[in-house]
Amino acid sequence: MVKHLIMKKLIIIVSVLAIIGGVILGGYGYFGGKKSPEYDFSIAFKGGVVQEVSVTGRVEPAKAVEIAFEKSGRVSSIYAKVGQKVSAGQILTRLENNELLAQLLQAEANLEAEKIKLTELEKGARPEEIQSAQTKTDNAKRSLEDALINLKNVKNKAEVDLDDAYKNALTTAQKSASIGKNALLTLTDIQTAHFADLSQNSLRIEETKAQAVLTLLGAQNAGRWQNEFLSVLNGGAFGLIQEAINNHKRENIDKALQEIISGLREVKQAIQAVPASPKLTLTEKTDLSTEENNINTEIAVISQKQGNIETEKAVNINNIASAEMNFNQAKRSLATAEDDLILKKAGAREEEILSQKARIKSSQAALKNIQAQIDKTILRAPINGLVTKRDAEVGEIISANTPIFSLISEAEFQIKANVAEADITKVKTGKDAKITLDAYGRDIIFEAKVNAIDPAETIIEGVTTYKTTLQFIQKDERIKSGMTANIDILSEKRFDVIVAPQKAVIKKDSGEFVRILEGENIKEIPVKTGLRGSDGNIEIIKGINQGDKVITFIGE
Repeated sequence: MVKHLIMKKLIIIVSVLAIIGGVILGGYGYFGGKKSPEYDFSIAFKGGVVQEVSVTGRVEPAKAVEIAFEKSGRVSSIYAKVGQKVSAGQILTRLENNELLAQLLQAEANLEAEKIKLTELEKGARPEEIQSAQTKTDNAKRSLEDALINLKNVKNKAEVDLDDAYKNALTTAQKSASIGKNALLTLTDIQTAHFADLSQNSLRIEETKAQAVLTLLGAQNAGRWQNEFLSVLNGGAFGLIQEAINNHKRENIDKALQEIISGLREVKQAIQAVPASPKLTLTEKTDLSTEENNINTEIAVISQKQGNIETEKAVNINNIASAEMNFNQAKRSLATAEDDLILKKAGAREEEILSQKARIKSSQAALKNIQAQIDKTILRAPINGLVTKRDAEVGEIISANTPIFSLISEAEFQIKANVAEADITKVKTGKDAKITLDAYGRDIIFEAKVNAIDPAETIIEGVTTYKTTLQFIQKDERIKSGMTANIDILSEKRFDVIVAPQKAVIKKDSGEFVRILEGENIKEIPVKTGLRGSDGNIEIIKGINQGDKVITFIGE
């Protein structure tokens, strides 16, 4: 207890000196030659934070103490019987806690694993790890080279395959153009023999033939031209095919294919314009039918060739996209391997070490939480005394807050105090307390423990409080009934943490912040706070470092 008081006084002295230093330096900047904002600051330091609940009570004769579990459960062991003398802290009984013990072992293993990771980070990579990273980098380089070669091969093959498809289509189109031209010559022979007049059928044949000649061979108004003129024509689709043969540009071939299909369809319409007349000989009818079938075949073949080209384009796009994806993945893999090699050679960054230390703290907190749950399954004697009652047997299920042991204190006196509603969550049975009595001043300290907290509230002058009983640890003849007691109940304590004044913490909707001084600039930093000390200081879990100048006041 004396050690705790000395620690608390030391923390207060360091805090006061840090604040005085901040005020002096801030005042110097304000009143000195350089005009600067008026502010006070404190130096964040590494130390302890002690949270206490301070109340006033009164000494009265000691009574029997009733003890209960904070949680329900099945009794696994009992270590005390009625009439037995027990010491403060001695275990009286336990609840079954095998599941919690298993969780404790897991938490301890997790903590050990995190500590090993920190050690590895601080030591840096082993030579064999660096060699492994170098091998992965070399392999990634080779994979990238292979992926690049494959991408080039895929692109080259795509060009060759597409060229083949276009060449094949062009060869077919050249043949189709000749078949279409021959069909026109056959049609012209029949036209000359039977439809050279101005009848409706003759005019229909003339009109459709003129359009077919224009599209297929490039001559206008050729509806009544004879074969000696038609046979020498080489324009239209026929000419586009010749141009594509001379210049294998793909757009030339695409245009020629489209035009030859249009020309063939118009030749077909011209043939179909010939009526089924008795003037036609059987040979002429057969010739027209044959030419129409040939035209249909060529239209289908050219359409198929166009489809083959589009299919080849789609296949090429997919193959190239897949090869590019593999190439990009190989680049990313190489970049990752190179980064890993650099990290292995350079060792862990400070941020990684700090992050790992934070994970260790998290694991420690988880371990403490499980330990706290286990502690709630163990019932200890809060004072030195005599067991007067035991209402529990092994295997029995006990409800929370049901008294199962009663003790008579060896000390003659106890303290009754009323703890405010705002502080009662910080007070637990078994917590240590420092007591001073007005009769002897603040320098004489008596030790006590909290042994009971009434579950029902007590209203005092409109304020909700809870009656709390403390037992003196040792019998002392100086203690008298009716004396006024000043009580500091130790709620919680943290050591070796970053500490700053509570008034430096600013609360906003988005969280908590502190303002720190960097040179002449003030910077607002988000922080995560922990335990609030009774001396006006607060634990800073994350956000600032030891030695930071934390602003506590800025003048208007």
